[in-house]
Amino acid sequence: MSDPVRRRWAAGEVAFNAWSTFPGVASATILASAGFDAVTVDLQHGETGFDGLGETVEAIERAGAVPFVRLPWNDPASVMRALDLGARGLICPMVNAAGEAEAFARSCRYPPRGSRSYGPVRSAFGTAREQTEAANAAVLAFAQIETSEGFANVEAICGTEGLDGVYVGPADLSLTLGFDGFADLGAPEMRDALSRIVGAAASAGIAPGIHSPTADQAIEMVEAGFTFVGAAGDRELLGGGGAESLERVRAEGHPNP
Repeated sequence: MSDPVRRRWAAGEVAFNAWSTFPGVASATILASAGFDAVTVDLQHGETGFDGLGETVEAIERAGAVPFVRLPWNDPASVMRALDLGARGLICPMVNAAGEAEAFARSCRYPPRGSRSYGPVRSAFGTAREQTEAANAAVLAFAQIETSEGFANVEAICGTEGLDGVYVGPADLSLTLGFDGFADLGAPEMRDALSRIVGAAASAGIAPGIHSPTADQAIEMVEAGFTFVGAAGDRELLGGGGAESLERVRAEGHPNP
């Protein structure tokens, strides 16, 4: 099944993801309409909950992007609820071991490939077998690597059947690995860690992803080998764009004498 993310990968290109933390449909739709290949609604640290998620992911998909959801936690109920509401991709936080990745991946797929319960309520691909087979092919499952334990087990996690990718959370990873810098993607110790993660994903034939919500960081992560790159966030775009605009008008907007 083709979508903007898979089309990028098939062409040997990087897919770019935007991060949505604001509540409601509007900001996520704006991000999707800007041309990002995917938009991720953050249920873990963002202001959106399951109430209203269906409308948000439907609007993202209608605008031409793949609707992803970062789950609040790794539990089957959250996985299946997000998928039933129309999410096409999931990012599961705090995956520490292959067994946790396997449980997550199985919750994403209908039998016989997994344990997902049948009951889509939005954006279904049809009914009965038509739905289960199409959904199994369409859903993208990413395990988030952001703890020292997950990093230690990254090769085993990447080798998990049914997993489509891993997604680095640099803030938590830098904290749990005890790095001096905070989410410093350019620090040598972070670059070494990221190189190992990219290598593990490449060896397993899955996509390495990372959260890098500035243009400069995103370019660096593309050069580092990541193929699913979080290149913007709604808070960073609004705050940075607003500050840049204000700085310019204060500097250049001189009143007539």
